[in-house]
Amino acid sequence: MTFRIFSAAIAAGFLAAILITQIQALVTTPMIIKAETFETSSEGHDHATHDHNNGEEQVASDDPESEEWGPQDGLERHAYSFLANLVVGIGFSLLLIVGLTFEKKPHGTGRGILWGLAGFTVFTLAPNLGLPPELPTMPAADLTARQIWWSATVVLSATGLGLVIYGKLPLFKVLGFVLLTLPHVWGAPHSSGESDIPPELAAHFAASTIVLSALFWVMLGYFSSFAFNWLGEKQLKT
Repeated sequence: MTFRIFSAAIAAGFLAAILITQIQALVTTPMIIKAETFETSSEGHDHATHDHNNGEEQVASDDPESEEWGPQDGLERHAYSFLANLVVGIGFSLLLIVGLTFEKKPHGTGRGILWGLAGFTVFTLAPNLGLPPELPTMPAADLTARQIWWSATVVLSATGLGLVIYGKLPLFKVLGFVLLTLPHVWGAPHSSGESDIPPELAAHFAASTIVLSALFWVMLGYFSSFAFNWLGEKQLKT
């Protein structure tokens, strides 16, 4: 059973990663590259010569080692995107398959898609309601504060959704809805800084990223259930 679970997770994560990486290259990657042009122009302004009170001029260093590393456009960026999607895809597929095995219902692809949508709700939709996807150079709140809020939102959303779906008593379902809304009543940490990126581009990127994440989760749910069932049938034949 363990071999079957891990094999199905690897296969599902690999297939979903290939497909979503190709779609990202057409949809969100061009927006990231466009946003990086604003970052470059902003850095060019910041690195210009400034006059100080003592009358001396100071020129920023052009040392390449002082610049933050980032993947080059083209094949390198595409490869890193695929690797990131592969790692995430295998991990989430493993989570979905384990959930399907513990659920006392048929493991059809339709059930897998439903589990994928549940994963999207917990890991993407709920956190992104408070912390939407951001482009490079966009101001952000303290990293630790965002990580704490994101983690709490995922835990509360998973627990709340589980109570809403599987809770047998009305009280459990009510408690589930309370847990789902609690992180958003608490509120996510935000930065008051300004960005050079046009609001339309930022909004388009956030919406596109969320939609692609939903598609990714649906693919993971479908491929996970399909691969798990196929491996099970193959084992029975042997």
